[in-house]
Amino acid sequence: MIATAAAARALSRQTLPLRFPSFGVARGFANLDAYSDYGQHLFTGKVADEYLKKHGASGDLLKNPSWTKTHADIVAAAVAEW
Repeated sequence: MIATAAAARALSRQTLPLRFPSFGVARGFANLDAYSDYGQHLFTGKVADEYLKKHGASGDLLKNPSWTKTHADIVAAAVAEW
């Protein structure tokens, strides 16, 4: 048993770098070029409307979040085809 709280803190400061060598080191991306088109291809608007119509729905369906409970299978089928 450790006698004091100060002793416990000192012990954790000594062993923490051994258990987690990268603790406190921030990682960054080497290059963001791979993400340059991120967010360009979205299943909304005219794109969604085109595929949802094939499954008997319209793009307006996505405007109300309740589609996740009422029409999830239709949207899933349209996205899978997309």
